Amino acid sequence: MKNFKVGCVLLAAGKGTRMKSETPKVLFDICGKPMIVHLLDTVIKVKEFEKIYIVIGYKADEVKNKILSLYDHKILNKVIFVKQDEQKGSGDALLKVKRYSEKMNCLAVISADVPLISEATIKMLVESHLKEKVECTVLTTTMDNPYGYGRIIRDISKKFIEIVEEVDANDSQKKIKEINTGIYVFSLPVLWKALSKIKPDNKKKEYYLTDAVKYLTTKNALLCSNSDELKGVNTKEDLTEIIDIVRKRIIKKLLLDGVNIHSPDTIYIDLNTKILQDTEIFQGSTICNSEIKSFCKIGPFSYIDTSRIENNTHILYSYIVNTQIGNNCKIGPFSKILDTKICNNVIIGNFAEVIRSVISDNVKIKHHSYIGDTEIENKVNIGAGVITCNYDGVRKNKTYIGQNTFVGSNVNLVAPIKIGKNVLIAAGSTITKDVPDNTLAIARTKEIFKQNHPIIKNLVGK
Repeated sequence: MKNFKVGCVLLAAGKGTRMKSETPKVLFDICGKPMIVHLLDTVIKVKEFEKIYIVIGYKADEVKNKILSLYDHKILNKVIFVKQDEQKGSGDALLKVKRYSEKMNCLAVISADVPLISEATIKMLVESHLKEKVECTVLTTTMDNPYGYGRIIRDISKKFIEIVEEVDANDSQKKIKEINTGIYVFSLPVLWKALSKIKPDNKKKEYYLTDAVKYLTTKNALLCSNSDELKGVNTKEDLTEIIDIVRKRIIKKLLLDGVNIHSPDTIYIDLNTKILQDTEIFQGSTICNSEIKSFCKIGPFSYIDTSRIENNTHILYSYIVNTQIGNNCKIGPFSKILDTKICNNVIIGNFAEVIRSVISDNVKIKHHSYIGDTEIENKVNIGAGVITCNYDGVRKNKTYIGQNTFVGSNVNLVAPIKIGKNVLIAAGSTITKDVPDNTLAIARTKEIFKQNHPIIKNLVGK
């Protein structure tokens, strides 16, 4: 069978009306990857597939562009996008592939809303089909709640006969727990002849691929015992179940890799996150698209996205996005940090916000401060309530603070402004001009006390 060629078709044209969304169903995110990417990553590993045909329809350009953005040319050379302009069912979708697959001897067909199928199961299905030399092999599994799935109909001898869709099943058929997973292998060219016979005589007026199975002479139904990997996504509830399966797999792997995870049922970590051993993740935390080194403590209830955190850094009750944080830092509680680089031994304390800034080694920003569009050099202390006034109503302006400077509590630094090194700015000052090195800066109005003023008398009188 040296010249025997097997292709794979991914059916990804439908809108997914039961998802109640304008987003194409196959682009819904599952722990950091679109649904179709989960499946495509697996299919690519199956070396038996000469070509991968992706049938797209609803918002086709959006689906195609997402796939093109995530894979290199070497992989995309195996991929052929096939357009189904009208969503008239899976049978019609597969017919669109005919003109592109003339050199194939058989086709594996997988619904793109079954994202968790394993490479081993796909290989098992293809090998079974080739070994049995049948015209069609259907992959099935059993589910306690089969609602929404096509049912596998067998005769009294347990021989596979046909598939009946949920909407067309009678009460007796709806009790069957063996379901069609939407995954097949068909021999060619007999498939095309069978597809030419099907008619849209169902409630949806669509051409069901399952109807073509009736017109194939030799067929087999292969039962897969692991129903989790064959769960399909038809509703938002289904999507939630799939996400939870993947989330648990991620956490299990991290635990095996030496990460300490507290209250794992409350934690979300996506597939694009890397965490090294001896780091602790506490309850209620969410971590996406990030890298966290060893001996860190994250949480409880922290959100981290698109960030890199070095060794022995502690982050408590904080929100961090697109940020680099160095070694031995303490962040939080209730800090908010965006688009920022933080070096080593930095403390950013409660209710401090830092955005679009660079914070050098040994800086302290402990309480209730806003630091925006700012560069802070080494060994600077920022007092409570300090604000860099970076926005003038038109543009964001820069603040620079030199090393070994002390900024007192409730200071306003009106940008653009440059504060030199070894500067002390008195508490309560509003600084609008550059401050040179080695300077004490005091900017307060004279205090005025007026006893027995009429305003006071009126206030007391009330």
